[in-house]
Amino acid sequence: MTVLVTGASSGMGRAVAIRLAERGEEVVAGVRQLSDAPVHSRIRPIALDVTDAAQLAAAAKDVGPLSGLVNNAGITFSGPLEHMPLDRLREQLEVNTVGVLAVTQAFLPALRAGRGRLVIISSTAGLVTVPLLGAYGASKFAVEAISDALRQELAPWGLPVIVVNPGSFKSQNRPKTDATAASDRALMDETAERQYGKAMDAFLQFNKKVEARAGTPERVAAVVEQALSASSPRPRYLVGSDARVTVALKRLLPTRTVDTLLSRFIGLPRRGSSL
Repeated sequence: MTVLVTGASSGMGRAVAIRLAERGEEVVAGVRQLSDAPVHSRIRPIALDVTDAAQLAAAAKDVGPLSGLVNNAGITFSGPLEHMPLDRLREQLEVNTVGVLAVTQAFLPALRAGRGRLVIISSTAGLVTVPLLGAYGASKFAVEAISDALRQELAPWGLPVIVVNPGSFKSQNRPKTDATAASDRALMDETAERQYGKAMDAFLQFNKKVEARAGTPERVAAVVEQALSASSPRPRYLVGSDARVTVALKRLLPTRTVDTLLSRFIGLPRRGSSL
């Protein structure tokens, strides 16, 4: 049978596509640019922008029965919500949230035909909100709701819906995220810079530290393979010790305590300090 992986040009999506192909699966790798597709004899790349309805419809007609659909494509924007351009928020939601549902709707007939499984790559940020990642967190919290609803709605047909929540893993998209944040920051007025400049500097340094010690995306790929092959897959898989610790703290500690810990961990200015 065949598994379709979206966002397969880099990072976790690429790792998933290669791992599945190496283990004998036929993989359809959805990428925005065909030149960026992973190369393997069992990988068939297709041009697939999750925001392009025409591309989705064309791919759905051609793909055939699917044993799995891995909804992985996504982008990350960062910055203070008070000054975030609303077009950035719309783009964030369009790709990460609407895109997930658009892909799912397009390929559900193929999943039904193949009696397949739907795997949705969410994030720890879909369970715990991090300052300066509010737009990204909003998109992933919405993905969690969509996943929960789909799991219940598709149960009568025996189509499992599995959510994977990775923690911090190396990503080729992080430089692009930082560059976009810098571009948006350059357009901010003096008030915004005065209010959030130190916080954004701290967050940038935090991101560099996270990237330096982040795990390899192959760990996420291994979990996705498990979700697709296990006789009784779990509804949710947390991947990475940081993911498990962060979610546990959110469940066990008061909200204000979690807020303080996150801000201190990232290195944001404390209340009462000169901003």
